Amino acid sequence: MMLLSSNKFSSLHTLHSLDNRLGGAVHAGLNVCKHLVESGQAVLVVATRGPQDDLEYLRSSYHAVPCQFMRRRAPARWYNGENLLGRLTSEIPRFDLVELHAVFSFVTIRAAQACRRLGKPYLLRPHGSLDPFDLSKRGTLKRLLGPVFLRPVLAGCAGVMCTSQREADLIETYGANPRRFVVPLPVPRLHCEPNAGAEFRSKHGIPSNAFVVLFLSRIDYKKGLEFLLPALAAARRSHRDLWFVLAGSGEKGFVEDIRQRIEVLGLSGITREVGFVSGSEKAAAFQACDLFALPSLNENFGIVIVEAMQAGRPVLISDQVYINPEIVSNRAGVLCRPDPDDCTRVLMDVLSNRTEARRMGEQAATLSQAKFSPESATRQLLEVYSQITKPGDKMP
Repeated sequence: MMLLSSNKFSSLHTLHSLDNRLGGAVHAGLNVCKHLVESGQAVLVVATRGPQDDLEYLRSSYHAVPCQFMRRRAPARWYNGENLLGRLTSEIPRFDLVELHAVFSFVTIRAAQACRRLGKPYLLRPHGSLDPFDLSKRGTLKRLLGPVFLRPVLAGCAGVMCTSQREADLIETYGANPRRFVVPLPVPRLHCEPNAGAEFRSKHGIPSNAFVVLFLSRIDYKKGLEFLLPALAAARRSHRDLWFVLAGSGEKGFVEDIRQRIEVLGLSGITREVGFVSGSEKAAAFQACDLFALPSLNENFGIVIVEAMQAGRPVLISDQVYINPEIVSNRAGVLCRPDPDDCTRVLMDVLSNRTEARRMGEQAATLSQAKFSPESATRQLLEVYSQITKPGDKMP
């Protein structure tokens, strides 16, 4: 149970959608709100809602977080809401501040307009969407829309909430000069039953004495499987106890391509594809592994990496994971460049020094508690709230 904070703030949080299928950014925003509530803060989430949205998970995972919905309307792809500006204008005055989660959304643009009109401080949480890597997707459209629609949002905010220093250094602001705050995301601890790891191995036919490398994420080109799979194949030739667990889901064509690569590389016999896992099954997967690997092309934070460290597992990540300085300096994991040869070199080093790997796992657990716990992240966020709501502070 999180301790109550001596500072009390009421905050309204806008999210474009709470559809469970949207994944990371939605859950990151909701977890911020969940832990604010647990620290005794007043919170309201406002989002658009469509007829096909998967919202059932809110009952079990976020039942304490109050949510209001607006019916989604055209243009729905930009998450416009029915009476959007009117709803926000009526709700915002009741709160000390507003957090805008996501960027390319009518909800964000309208909420920023309402805050500026009402003189209410607001923070923008881009959740990685102002990173050059992310902006390269549909790059021409974003270059056209950014200066027109997003520059006023950025120029008028009390600050941009970044999850790592590198994200803060790299974000695109379209000529605005907002203040940047660096606060990690609160990562909830996964509950795990005793012997869950051994049961996971038994369930999937993995020997108890195997050295298991776990990949658990969205199965996508960004996540580095094209580097990890050749590394596993090379390492298997000299480490015959090596096994691989592939956990996650993705676009059907890409998943099938990964399966073919696994077969071509001769990894089929030691690979267990377990699909999307969550809750206790996810916790068991972490407990079952000896090394968590995510040599991603880009991660502005990496919630799943923190979850692995919470489980006491060393992590193999690329230098494009933005929280890598904390991990490397605390000897909680190892770092590679996002290419097959360097990933192979680093994986071989880990396999050749397993005592050191276990020590890294212990350091990972310590680091996750000190730096990335929900209590620590929420405490840092409340310090930001205190700064931007001081009497006499003026919005830019």
